[in-house]
Amino acid sequence: MKLAIDIGNTQIKLGIFKNSELIHTEYFNDNEKIDEKLNCIKKFKPTSSIISSVVPNLTTKYKKIIFDLLNLKSFIVDSKNCNLNLKVPEPNTVGADRICNVMATSKLYNSPAIVIDFGTATTYDVINYKNEFIGGVIAPGIKTSSQYLIQKAALLEHADFIFPEQIIGKNTQENIQSGIMFGALDQVEGMIERINNETKEKNNIILTGGFSKLISPQLSLQHICDIDLTLKGRILIYESNY
Repeated sequence: MKLAIDIGNTQIKLGIFKNSELIHTEYFNDNEKIDEKLNCIKKFKPTSSIISSVVPNLTTKYKKIIFDLLNLKSFIVDSKNCNLNLKVPEPNTVGADRICNVMATSKLYNSPAIVIDFGTATTYDVINYKNEFIGGVIAPGIKTSSQYLIQKAALLEHADFIFPEQIIGKNTQENIQSGIMFGALDQVEGMIERINNETKEKNNIILTGGFSKLISPQLSLQHICDIDLTLKGRILIYESNY
């Protein structure tokens, strides 16, 4: 059994893999009762731990927690051990989550491809036909944009993240929902078109991340939705090293 941990800016996700099959997942925030969340994985008796993180101080924290709890040293994913060709001037600046997405896509799906990961930021990772990462785009995430809008506008209130029935909202909540959700959808479709034009490719589209299940049914372009893509990439990177 392998334990894979994805440490993001707003959420931590862990998965238990039996060989290459994901058999258990947990989602939590760092301010929750971490010991209770992690104790539930002891029954799986993992023999290896793989961490990818975009929050350095939490990397150190969870390495220690995993060692204390399971007596396991964690393999930390980075640009040097990922066994990928990151064709950008400073590969060490590519986020570990994006590296995992590239690995999983190059091994599990067809290239060229665009991976769109809906998290704190919405990231676009572009992979050429040689399975090389050639760069991408970082945009504000759906929830991030919504929270900023509501914080800065005194008369606006929280709205649930759903697509309203009509573009033209009839009240403030529907106005916000339309702007955020359809705005995000149009951003995705517009960005895909721009990347396809620039690369002169009809790239395969892979969606992942928390909001991918909301966007997927509305997206007019053919695509694959794999919410566990990043976790799968961690395992593949680990296996490429051992």
